[in-house]
Amino acid sequence: MTDTEVKAASVFAEPRRLTSGANRALTAWQTTVCSMLQESWQALLGSDLTLRLVKSDSTTAIKAVNNLADPGYAARLRIGPSSFPSVFAFSSRMVQVLVNDMLGTPSEEWPEVRELSPVETSMAELLFGEITRSISQAWPEVEPLECELESIISRPMRSRVYGPDEPLVRTRIALQTAMGQEEAVWLLPQAGLAEIGIAETHEDESPPAPAPQLRTLAEQLPVQLVVELGSTSMRLSELNRLKTGDYLPLDQAVFQPLEVSIDGRLQWLGHPCRLGVRQGFQIIASKKD
Repeated sequence: MTDTEVKAASVFAEPRRLTSGANRALTAWQTTVCSMLQESWQALLGSDLTLRLVKSDSTTAIKAVNNLADPGYAARLRIGPSSFPSVFAFSSRMVQVLVNDMLGTPSEEWPEVRELSPVETSMAELLFGEITRSISQAWPEVEPLECELESIISRPMRSRVYGPDEPLVRTRIALQTAMGQEEAVWLLPQAGLAEIGIAETHEDESPPAPAPQLRTLAEQLPVQLVVELGSTSMRLSELNRLKTGDYLPLDQAVFQPLEVSIDGRLQWLGHPCRLGVRQGFQIIASKKD
């Protein structure tokens, strides 16, 4: 096999990436999971921490598992009506830091890597149990998504939860504590995501009607709207002379409507107004009209 054939084979062996719609829905769900998990963990710990979604990508199981922290610990989960497997993995030292906080003995530096004691394992089970609750409650349907903690895995890099070539979605989550920042990894099989309505669509096929769960997730995404009052230009010498109380003449005439844009694209026209004690905006024309 030539080098070109090898490269082509490796490209076709890579799992398909989620479509932009599915990826947005997944991001919305996982962002809510992080928010709920941060809140519940802070109630258990003696110090502050933050969880922040970093990035999701598609990969094979063997690549994802081989890149997990080692040594480490992971929650082996069962999600959805079919109880598909999922893995939520952390480094050993991060788990030790969290457990120490729960026991009232916060770490002053990163602890040495060692096995958890029976008491510490019980604390880890409590922490990982909150992961299942957050995953379940963050689901944007009337009924929570089924999720249960099957077991705690020691050395998840050596686990055999998935077949080597199974396509997964790998999500990296930044976990910030007083000791510093590390990343947790959440693995989800693409087939399992499809079962709960977050599925990929082949570009060469007609896309199916969006699942209700996917549509509900997408509708929860925040969108930033920008109302532009106007703009102006001036020389640097004039800019340096500006002080409190000065007026800036804008290029927008008083009688002209203001523009509302999303991602730099004009969507609406309107006029500023007052809504109680807050500034408001009244739409007088829409791009859809």
